[in-house]
Formats: sequence, structure tokens, C-alpha cells
Amino acid sequence: MMKRVLQISLRADPLSPLDGGETGGQQVVVRQMGRNLQHLGYAVDVITLRQQSHLPERYSFGHLGQVIRLSGWEGRIVSDEDWYANQEEITEQALNWIRDQEREYYVIHSHFWISGMIASRIAQELQIPWIHSPYKMGQWVVRPGEEVSPIRLETESRLLEQAHGVIVPYLKESEMIHQIASEVPIYVVPPGVDITNFFVRDAGPLMRGLNLSKPPILYVGRLNRGRGIQELLQVMSRSQLPPDLVLVIIGGSSGEVSEGMPRDPALRAWANELGSHVRFLGPMPHHAVAMYMGSAAVLVAPNQGPTLGMAVVEAMASGCAVVGTNVPGVEDWIKPNFTGIVIDHTRIDQVWQNALELWQTSNRSRQMGINGQEMIQRHHTVNHMAQRLHAVYEEVASSGRHQAGVGY
Repeated sequence: MMKRVLQISLRADPLSPLDGGETGGQQVVVRQMGRNLQHLGYAVDVITLRQQSHLPERYSFGHLGQVIRLSGWEGRIVSDEDWYANQEEITEQALNWIRDQEREYYVIHSHFWISGMIASRIAQELQIPWIHSPYKMGQWVVRPGEEVSPIRLETESRLLEQAHGVIVPYLKESEMIHQIASEVPIYVVPPGVDITNFFVRDAGPLMRGLNLSKPPILYVGRLNRGRGIQELLQVMSRSQLPPDLVLVIIGGSSGEVSEGMPRDPALRAWANELGSHVRFLGPMPHHAVAMYMGSAAVLVAPNQGPTLGMAVVEAMASGCAVVGTNVPGVEDWIKPNFTGIVIDHTRIDQVWQNALELWQTSNRSRQMGINGQEMIQRHHTVNHMAQRLHAVYEEVASSGRHQAGVGY
């Protein structure tokens, strides 16, 4: 009999027309999970919120899947407090859809704490196993200039203790979660890369399109403080830059970049000072990012705190050397001096210097890129991820923890 999985991903719509912003990496992971689980025979329903009124409430998601967008929430939820206050109404709306469709689920898998609040209630109501992916818990990702609400911090810890199983992307996060919920089973399922989209490419078309004489250094990610991009630009402004060097910056939320310039005053000031050495391209669809990764000489990841690290693993799959900081979600994927270089997160000057040296020594960066590509193809494709998820689902479903009332 076909096994049906319910995934709750309220903030990260896997079929959002433009990946990026705060949930860009999570969107990608949820989408890859849902699509590739179907290749193993699972039917997958993904419940999210309709973020834009023109998006359909239901949309096909592979041959055994669909995305269900709960309507009536456009513009209503803007804070953690709003999510917390509306959890009962969202839960009831989701349960009504499940009952109307006469769905019976094998397991529920929630993504991020906001979805976990809803999934815990559905799992209790339907008495089915519940697996939770916390994604960068608040207490670990507080960066300069950022705050995390007390509601989020309290809820995240409670969800870990209630879940029948917890999935994390890397080993270091499992160690951190074990300190909070020592009794819950924790499983490491690294993100998988679609190697049919992320691979080495001829850099010629990109160079001609951007009018470059050499492949660029690349940054992919958010543009807010704590990501290291402002510090990186500051270091560049103090450096002697080769005339043909260009840093291409992809990312940010919709509207953060307009006509090739960032709206943030500090970033705009650095962009004006660096002139032709930096290009802000803004957010773009996931498949479009692949062309830049497959054509770049080096990816730089100057993160100042934990991250999911999708840009790192996708760059490696694309044959691109990576220079990153020693934070969870960056250092976990880089094998130092083999697939890239890891630098202390306080030394952005060294991050830039090493990226520049790799850009100038193409043979070394190319070999690192080849090594990274082989590593991803052997261990971290979307098929690897789906197989690991399959094993976790089967183990949690057969454990009987939900029937014993564990976590409630």
C-alpha cells in the first residue's frame, strides 16, 4: 500500500516562484525532499500558507505529490507573536482539509518551529508519528543586529522534547540539540544537491553576459548583517584589487536590490566605492543560480553564525572551490585544503585574502572544485537524501513512540 507523508512548511513554500530571502535554503530542501521521496513510492502532501493571492491553493508537485496553500493569511502574519497567536486557527484549517480529503498519513514531517507548532497538534489529533526539522534554532543564530523572540526560544525547546524524532542537517547540530532534548532520537540527514542542475559549466556565456574577462568570485545568500557580506565588502575596499576581479553577489529578499544596487545604505556605500569590482544581481530562481555557481572560480561564505549551508554544497557540486568561515553549516561541508578553505569567522580579511589567492591560482581552485564535486556526487545528492529520509521515516514509524504517547 502506498504510504502518504504530510510535510508542514508554512514559511517556506517549496514552489515559491522566487527562492531567496530568509527561507531560501529551506525552500530548496523541502522541495528536494518532497520530489525525491516520491521516487521511493511515497505520496507527499506539503501544507504551506498562501503568501501571494495570485498563487493557486493547490498545485501539482510531482507524480505523487501536491502543495496545499492555506488561504486567508496573506499579510496577516508578520511576527513570531502572530504565528503563536494563530496556531490553533491554522491547525484547524489544516485538519479540515485533511478530513475533507479523507487523508490517512504514515508520518508527519514539520520544517522550522512555526510548522512544528501545527504538526505537533495534528500528530496528537490523528495519532501518527511526527518528525521535526528545527532549522537553525534561534539561540544559535543570533547575529549582530538581530533579536530572537522569547516565544520562539521557548517553543523551539518544547517542540524538540515533544517530537518522536528530530532531523538535522549536520552532526554538530545534533550535538547541540542533544543538550536540550537528550531523550529524543536525533537523525543526521544532510541536504542533497540535484546534480542534474548543479555541475561544472563553460564560463564563457556568463562572462560574455556580464562583460567579464575572468570567471568571478561569487557570494550567494542573504544581505543582512551577520552574514559577513558587509564586512567582506569593507575588506575589499581596503585591498589592492586586480583590475579584472569582480565579486558577483546573488541573494537578498525581493526589493533589496534595485537596478543593480542594494537599497541598504551601508551596502550601497560599499558598492559605490568598489565600483565595477562588485555586481549585485538580487534574488533569482534556484535553477538560475546554478549557472553562476558552475561558472564561478570561487564561492565565498563569510557567515558569522550557523546556517543551513545550501550554497556551500551546491557550489561544491558545481565544481567551485569554497572559502568559508568556521561556523556550523559552512565548516561541516568543507574539507580544508581539499575542497576549500576554512577561516576563523572573526578574520574576514583572511577569508577575502584566501578567496583572492584561489581566484589568482586557477589550477589550485580547479582541483578543489573537482574534489568537491566528487564528494557531493558520492555522498550528498538528492537521491542520497531521499534514501536517508526513507530510513528515518521507517524507523520512527515503527518505533511506536506516538502510540505510547511519548512527547505529549
